[in-house]
Amino acid sequence: MKVVILDDWEQFFYHHPEIERLRKHFDVQIFQDHPSHEELISRIEDADIILPIRDRTTFSKDVLRKLKNIKLIAQTGAGIEHIDMNEANRLQIPIATTPGGSAGVIELIFGFIIMYSRKLLSLDNDVKNGFWPQTVGLGLEGKTIGIIGLGKIGTGVAKIAKAFNMKVIAWGPRLTPERAEEQDVVYTPFEQLVAESQYIVTAVRLVPETRNLVNSRHFDLMRKDAFFINTSRGDVVDEDALLEALMEKRIGGAGLDVFSKEPLNEDHPFLSLENVILSPHIGWKTENMFNQFLTTSVDNIISFIVDKKPKRIKNPESLD
Repeated sequence: MKVVILDDWEQFFYHHPEIERLRKHFDVQIFQDHPSHEELISRIEDADIILPIRDRTTFSKDVLRKLKNIKLIAQTGAGIEHIDMNEANRLQIPIATTPGGSAGVIELIFGFIIMYSRKLLSLDNDVKNGFWPQTVGLGLEGKTIGIIGLGKIGTGVAKIAKAFNMKVIAWGPRLTPERAEEQDVVYTPFEQLVAESQYIVTAVRLVPETRNLVNSRHFDLMRKDAFFINTSRGDVVDEDALLEALMEKRIGGAGLDVFSKEPLNEDHPFLSLENVILSPHIGWKTENMFNQFLTTSVDNIISFIVDKKPKRIKNPESLD
């Protein structure tokens, strides 16, 4: 049987020990580039198993219908928004998933917070250029952090924020005061949250109800020293409204790991702003996470094909 691994852009999987475990049972092909649609189809149309990395490949109805021999899509990560699940179920294609990459995202959020609050980017540049500036940073103790979405990532952010003795408030589309209280977090209406928080973190999935969830009205309500962090998806935020707020310095700054269009164009206005910290959608990308993704995906494949004991199947109805 043929296993096709897609989108290994970091070339992390190619020499990984788990690949050898996979090769004991299957013919394994690994691709590390960005194929055209035609190239993608030619690579996967006769595959028995496909192992995609996160949502880098979209499995539309058209793509799924081209899969002649498919027995399993062993998806890395928990998200399946890039897969037409109605069509996968109709074609009886099982989708196995792995736990998501929340730990790395939480770490990056606090990396942004500490870089901003202690002015590390500018201070690093000053010291390297022979200056010894006398500046006063912002302490985190006693500051309010507002978390939009109290799922796995939001809960992790809350836990670490409390270790810094921050005041933690939260709102979410489906968050209730009772659920917030279980996490020792204060449930706060959305507009009140953005108005009170010195640090604002988005931790929601991109679904129709969260597209442009944070818009110009909310940036108008924010404190002048507010630091806005987006590590979820670019389209959760109205980027034009955010850009305007940053350019006019109506908020203190932003830490952004995700964007509506990736990668950013070389002339994108974000690139010229001093009050924004940018990273190239790396929140989930840690060595620990890649190891977990591959190890669990290989386990899903071997359990399903070799042991005949399916694990972590997102759509068990496809097994009927």
